[in-house]
Amino acid sequence: MPDIATTWKASAMIEVPASVSAGGASRTEYAIVINGELAVVPHQIVSYTEVVAIAYPVPPTPQTLFTVSFEHGKEPREGMLVAGQTVEVKTEGTTFDVVIAGKS
Repeated sequence: MPDIATTWKASAMIEVPASVSAGGASRTEYAIVINGELAVVPHQIVSYTEVVAIAYPVPPTPQTLFTVSFEHGKEPREGMLVAGQTVEVKTEGTTFDVVIAGKS
C-alpha cells in the first residue's frame, strides 16, 4: 500500500471495511473527502502535508501556499490545518477543503 493515498471520484461516501494484514491483525482504512473527492488513507492521523499532496499532487509552483480546513474530524472536530499539524480522522466522513491561499 502506498504512503500517500490514492484518490477516487465519488458522489457519495462508501463503507470502507477493515481488512486483514499478512500477520492476521485487523487493519482499518479511513475514507476521507478532499475537495469533494474520496481518498482512502491507511492511518487515522493525517497531516497537512499529506492532505495537500492528495489534493494537489503537482502544485502550481513549489512556493504555492495552501489553506486547509476540515470538518467532521475525530479530534479536533473541525478547524484549520497549517504546515506541521495533524488531525485524527474518523473511519469515514472527515472532509477537507484545500485551496490555494489568496484564491477563493
